[in-house]
Amino acid sequence: MVRKARQCFDPARQADFVLGALAGLDEWHFLNVGATETPQAAQAGIDGARHLLVFSDLERIEELVKQNAGAASLEAISIPCPAAMSWCLERRAGLLVNPGEDAVSIPLQQLEIFYAEWNARGGRQAAGLWIPNMTSEEEDFWRQNGL
Repeated sequence: MVRKARQCFDPARQADFVLGALAGLDEWHFLNVGATETPQAAQAGIDGARHLLVFSDLERIEELVKQNAGAASLEAISIPCPAAMSWCLERRAGLLVNPGEDAVSIPLQQLEIFYAEWNARGGRQAAGLWIPNMTSEEEDFWRQNGL
């Protein structure tokens, strides 16, 4: 997801692409740096602002932990997508998506804008499928059949 965002020609649109891809996931995963009883998501300070480290899948957390600490065990906080977005906003933090070589930083303000627009469009209930190069007849068919 992040690598595809890097291929975008307009850097201003990269964060939108990543947020859209994250919104399509079932769960967001956060590295737990707290205790099991009192979980706390890992954070990073970027340009003086707090960012929560969010991962698109658990394997990415495993990779990061093994690279940096060599640890074999890890704890993650997994939250369903819609709840994860509001959870991040409640903490007044931006996102650092898939920390590592291909990380993308999303400031809090951009997350707030995306979340507001996403909710206005119906959020998860309005999620659909876009197939490039469809004819107008094919598009009409899919719209008439609830997709």
